[in-house]
Amino acid sequence: MTNNLMSPPAHEEILSVRDLNVHFPVRKAGLFGAGAVARAVNGVSFEVMKGETLGLVGESGCGKTTLGRAIVRLVPPSKGGRVMFRGRDITALDNRSFRPLRKEIQMIFQDPFGSLNPRLTVGQTIGEALRVHGITKGGEATTKKVRELLDTVGLNREYANRYPHEFSGGQRQRVGIARALAVDPSFIICDEPVSALDVSIQSQIINLLKDLQREFGLTYLFIAHDLSVVEYISDRVAVMYLGKIVEIADGDSLYANPKHPYTQALLSAIPIPELGGKRERIVLKGDLPGPLAIPKGCSFHPRCPFATAGCREREPELKGLDGNPGHRVSCLLYQ
Repeated sequence: MTNNLMSPPAHEEILSVRDLNVHFPVRKAGLFGAGAVARAVNGVSFEVMKGETLGLVGESGCGKTTLGRAIVRLVPPSKGGRVMFRGRDITALDNRSFRPLRKEIQMIFQDPFGSLNPRLTVGQTIGEALRVHGITKGGEATTKKVRELLDTVGLNREYANRYPHEFSGGQRQRVGIARALAVDPSFIICDEPVSALDVSIQSQIINLLKDLQREFGLTYLFIAHDLSVVEYISDRVAVMYLGKIVEIADGDSLYANPKHPYTQALLSAIPIPELGGKRERIVLKGDLPGPLAIPKGCSFHPRCPFATAGCREREPELKGLDGNPGHRVSCLLYQ
């Protein structure tokens, strides 16, 4: 089930990523070892429309988190790509020029405990964000706003005086969401926000995020490795493999009719409740290569059951399908 109960996203682009790269130099063993390059994000392009949730999925190590961090400037992108936010190239901004935009673009992290200062109470943590960005002036106004934010995410107002270690994982993630909301953002990157939580708590947090999106008109980039979670919250879904987007489409099209062999393999493991079983399981051969050893040509060809000689030499482009240009696939089978 995709995010059909939400208001339809506006046809207005809020974020555009074009040919973004994040490469890390790595020294090989030995005092004079030649340098290598880990290509964590390798020429990624996509867009996010105002008011929608774009799910970003893929195996661990495919570059999803690095991509999210590069968008909010926690990781510096490499040369030769750009991130446009509301039509403005934010990759070209220095830190001082980018600072006002930090209110607009926030991030919710996978590990809520690790992202909270253990020496600060919840009220101090949220209040710090309010003060740094000039949202409130004076202690009374800050306290009032902190209490309102705790109400918004379903936490007792009295919890403002507690420390992170006094909360459960789900409660800590609600605190992280409150901190992100404190500065009144329009775009939030949710980096695996429920992967560390119990299944019952996961649904509560997902439903909270959907409620907040409706209430505040938020736009999400929702990063996860669990396709069933992504299916529930996303309007569109992008599938990432070895630093590249290999398929992107609206949720209904992608889950009903996946085109890329990698997407087909990922979806084959998801149960089909109405049929009481699973799709025919596709088991990929070989291991996921690392960012230091991305294969030539199509990066998926060593594990692909449909690979041809051309796949080993030619790198496919991310192109729209005939008759459905919004469903884009990076695969020579369709080119």
